[in-house]
Amino acid sequence: MFPNGKKIADFLDLYYTLDSASPFQRYIYASRLNFCVTLEIAKAQYLGSASSFEKLCSAIPKSFGSRASIQNICNFGYQSKFLIKAQSKNDKRVQDILIKDEYLKYIDLWIKMHTGVFDPAVSAKKDKTAII
Repeated sequence: MFPNGKKIADFLDLYYTLDSASPFQRYIYASRLNFCVTLEIAKAQYLGSASSFEKLCSAIPKSFGSRASIQNICNFGYQSKFLIKAQSKNDKRVQDILIKDEYLKYIDLWIKMHTGVFDPAVSAKKDKTAII
């Protein structure tokens, strides 16, 4: 049990330092919804497509936040220059939402740091003993 306690302590130490983290890190971790919005946008970019406000609203469960909350998070991202809008190549009426390349590098780092953590073989659904 000791290694798990140490891992949790290390995680909490890292988590508590977010107050002194970069503005982009604080933006990502400000709420569960901020985190999901950011990762949905990054996911689309990595897949070679783009996200839009409507795509975000349909992808993120409504229990995580309302359309207005998603819009507020995006607006803050635009104002802070973390996110940019670009006219969609497929539909001129749609504004694609992208993470600026300089901030996408942080997402790359986040992925490297969490490689293996989200392995489906370790998920709570497969490990019935993890369900409380």
